[in-house]
Amino acid sequence: MTTARSFANSVRGRFLVPVLAGLPVGLTGCDTTGPSLSSVPATVAPYAAVLAVAPFSNESGVSIDAADRLAISDKLVSGINQTIGPDGSMEGGWRAVPVDRTLAAMQQLGLESIRTEAEAFAVMETIPVDGIILGSITDWSPYDPPSFGANLLLFGRGDRLEAAFDAKRLYGSTGDASNPGSGPREASAVLDLVVELDAVNHSVRQAVRTYAESHSDITGGFDPPERYYLMVFDRYLDFVADWAVGGLVSRERYRARTEG
Repeated sequence: MTTARSFANSVRGRFLVPVLAGLPVGLTGCDTTGPSLSSVPATVAPYAAVLAVAPFSNESGVSIDAADRLAISDKLVSGINQTIGPDGSMEGGWRAVPVDRTLAAMQQLGLESIRTEAEAFAVMETIPVDGIILGSITDWSPYDPPSFGANLLLFGRGDRLEAAFDAKRLYGSTGDASNPGSGPREASAVLDLVVELDAVNHSVRQAVRTYAESHSDITGGFDPPERYYLMVFDRYLDFVADWAVGGLVSRERYRARTEG
């Protein structure tokens, strides 16, 4: 596992992410830093780090089983563990611990969910990991054509990284009402990513096709290959997780390059 010092030297901070409710639909910030929907997102991480992914909260307005929300976190863990470093090695990329370890840390701290910076920081230190990803599901439609939406955040340490993100946006109408600035100075927000992948959209369907063609061992004889991912929602979520990891990596690479 990377040490806190080596991680800080890489990004001048450490990551953290709280639950978000109420971000506007669509990518926020500089959209050009997200992955293109016309190709499989790049998975070359800008530096080595060990992360955790917490269970997603549900802000979609529809009922979602806890097991399904945990499955999303598991898929993100899998996607993170497929990233590589700038040198092409697996060791140089992002790694993620199993979700069970995050749940165990939350249980140890008496937390059913993570609602504040202080709670997220405590979980991160308890596991321990270099950072933690939290998210909120905003759209859940498992029927063909499927649709999925979520808000993701990445947090870090230090005043320098805190300036990269408006901490007031950590809290939506269902979030903690306390002042974000009153939390521990060790943990601050770094960047956000809003995922909105509705298969009705032509560019999304093209991205699903590209992803399906690169996973022909799974699609088997389906023609066109994306049909399998559009018909089986669990497989569509594999595509979603791959795109989300690519988006987080792309944005952090951009942030690290421009602020580093």
